[in-house]
Amino acid sequence: MSEHDPRNTPRPDDSDPTPRDPAEIAVRRELSRHALLHYQRGNRFYDSAAWDRALHEWRSASRMWALARVTGRLVARRLMHLRAALALLLTVAVVYAAVFTFFPRAPFELFLLSGGGTFDTRSWWERFLDNGRPQPGDTHKMGMREWWEHFRRSLEGGDGGQVAGRGEGRPGIDRHWEELLRRYGRWGPFFNYELDYNVIAGYGLSRMGDYSRAVDVFQRGIEHTSEPAKLADLYQGLANAHYYQGYRLQPDGLAKYDLYYVRKSTEAYEKSVHYQPRPVSYGNLGWMYFLLGDYARSERYSRRALQMDASLEYVRLNLGLTYLMQNQIYDAFDVYRSVIRRNPSSDVFAGGINDLREVVRDHPGRKPYAYLMIGMLALKEGDYTQARDALSRFNASPLVSQTWRDLARRLLRDMDASEVER
Repeated sequence: MSEHDPRNTPRPDDSDPTPRDPAEIAVRRELSRHALLHYQRGNRFYDSAAWDRALHEWRSASRMWALARVTGRLVARRLMHLRAALALLLTVAVVYAAVFTFFPRAPFELFLLSGGGTFDTRSWWERFLDNGRPQPGDTHKMGMREWWEHFRRSLEGGDGGQVAGRGEGRPGIDRHWEELLRRYGRWGPFFNYELDYNVIAGYGLSRMGDYSRAVDVFQRGIEHTSEPAKLADLYQGLANAHYYQGYRLQPDGLAKYDLYYVRKSTEAYEKSVHYQPRPVSYGNLGWMYFLLGDYARSERYSRRALQMDASLEYVRLNLGLTYLMQNQIYDAFDVYRSVIRRNPSSDVFAGGINDLREVVRDHPGRKPYAYLMIGMLALKEGDYTQARDALSRFNASPLVSQTWRDLARRLLRDMDASEVER
């Protein structure tokens, strides 16, 4: 599955002031880069059914994206104080060593002196959900089941409208509380401390394959919500549910789509960006229109996504596909070459290659230039076998011009020379 998958939802928005200091910009970009790597690593763990490791990576990405929203100046200031903090810790360690050496104590007293009496004994889940408020004397370990019940009661006692389907359908959802949370974690960057029952349940049910109940939960949430940001979340979740209902992964690793559900997903994405424009939502909307064959809208929404976030390489690859389908070969070539020069992760290249393979599968003999783009991406990844096969198929097509054929031959020669040198 390529990076255009709607499960790749947008990172935190850029509503905070735009940094002007180059140092701040550099810090933000570095944090965002590392966050994206954690998120993509989580995707791979999820695809291999390693749920816990995937959830750990998504949370790491979420924390880094949240930190990126804090100004780079604050991060830099903290780094400036690091030396003083380390000096203080060293002083404490020296004092402790002196006390331990010259004034031997009973083990229990040493435990208290070292701060052992104040160790954090909470569970990992409770620490993850800690809101920072002090809770003196509370050493109770809250399990996930207890937190889930507490979360439900807090919603019912506060904004009861958030809870979807009171009574009807709730028991079945609650029985799968843990799996729902695990599946919700697949959403990645939007996993935060202000969890919403409808969003968790809707995404979780969709990931568990319960399409009809997922749609029902999202729609109930929409009926009881008036906040634009929450409506954007819910419509985006609804779009995701529709998309996956129509997504069919084939034995060869490529996908086929039921366009009925793609249209329903498109409608939901349109409503999501209406309530809150988000770069990846626009990028996913561009992909929906690509699948529907509306290349003008696909190009427009993809460009809008890249204007909001130029780091979305999967959207850039989608734009290249759009040009390719419209026989704008030079534009498509420039896009693919720009992605190669930007050197994103291997996941991006793998997704782009699969999309191109789907093009040649669905348009046999009519889109030979897709083989050229496959060869370029595979060559960048060092997959010489796939690159040589794709470029050879491209040269064998009678529909390509001599200029592009010469380029493919040059790439093949360079590849052969590289293999000889190795």
